[in-house]
Amino acid sequence: MVGSKIGSKKRVRIILFKNHLYRGELTPPHIDLIKWIGAKEVRTLPNVNGIICTLPEDVSDQKILSSGGVAAIEENHKIRLVPWAPAKFKSFKHEEEQLVPWGVYSIGAHVCWPEATGQGVRVAVIDSGIDGSHPNLGSSLKGGINLVAPGASYYDDNGHGTHVAGTIAAANIGRGIVGVAPEAELYAVKVLDQWGDGTILNAINAIDWCLKHRIHVANMSFGTDKYSRALEEAVRAARRYGLLIIAAAGNDGGPNTVDYPAVFEETLCVAAVDSRGKPAGFSSSGPEVDLLAPGAHILSTYRWGSYVRLSGSSMATAHVTGAAALLKEKYPEENVDQLHRRLLSGVQKAKGFGNNFTGAGIIRVDLSLKSFPGA
Repeated sequence: MVGSKIGSKKRVRIILFKNHLYRGELTPPHIDLIKWIGAKEVRTLPNVNGIICTLPEDVSDQKILSSGGVAAIEENHKIRLVPWAPAKFKSFKHEEEQLVPWGVYSIGAHVCWPEATGQGVRVAVIDSGIDGSHPNLGSSLKGGINLVAPGASYYDDNGHGTHVAGTIAAANIGRGIVGVAPEAELYAVKVLDQWGDGTILNAINAIDWCLKHRIHVANMSFGTDKYSRALEEAVRAARRYGLLIIAAAGNDGGPNTVDYPAVFEETLCVAAVDSRGKPAGFSSSGPEVDLLAPGAHILSTYRWGSYVRLSGSSMATAHVTGAAALLKEKYPEENVDQLHRRLLSGVQKAKGFGNNFTGAGIIRVDLSLKSFPGA
């Protein structure tokens, strides 16, 4: 057995096994391998065939892979928000003034409201938290969890998550703004700290939380340029168990720059367009993109009861998540694959890039609501 000396440095690693865990639990071969490499602080990963642990510095990744029982070993990579800055929005002139943001109108959400408002649909915002004290979000926010600091509040100390939540489901209270699905149920799953940083482990645990709480749609407006097999396994399991994950393409600009987890086939990848219906210059694009949605100068809720405009594929993703909530209410019997196809079935073609970079086109939820996408 390789042990770790007192005072020696430790490395955090995710280890994926070749032999399957038994109902999520370690078997004797796994335990023997863990002892051999001197792993400590071992935790199995939910919906992933592996563990996260700390390793002595003198045990190399190559040595672990040479054991024959390990499929992959990786770092607990960072996930992050792309740098952004809120654009100030002047307060509403009157306390009772209300606006429907341009993106909500452009995707046809308001046309759907007589038939569907997202009522009863559970939506997780896997992000920096949500400010539940905001007047447009208080009635929509139903719960959540802080995975950055377990046991602490899932309050948003960054602002990004609150903005995304408002586009998805800001409540129609006669003032402020209205989201795409104003009666959807929001759940704040905090995986990002006040600086917008998190880890792959946070994201994997977030997916597990969503599955355990029977979430219908999860919004992931974060990314990383580093591939993680562990995250891919978790995303694949989520899809298999009926969770629709809608992920932001990223803000790297130009073709072939889509971030993970949006790259994964099991997610629905969203890139951004501007108010003219053209692909936004800041948005990542590539063959992985499934849909386009409004992402430029989007007015939404922010911390401390305020409203700001933000631009990014995060904002675009929120529009599609809200659209999914409307469709899920209207067609509750449709499974995750059918819901995915329905979202793609109602689109308008984008101008600017070739079809290889724009997916099916720009989301039009009013058209999806009436479409017949087939089995």
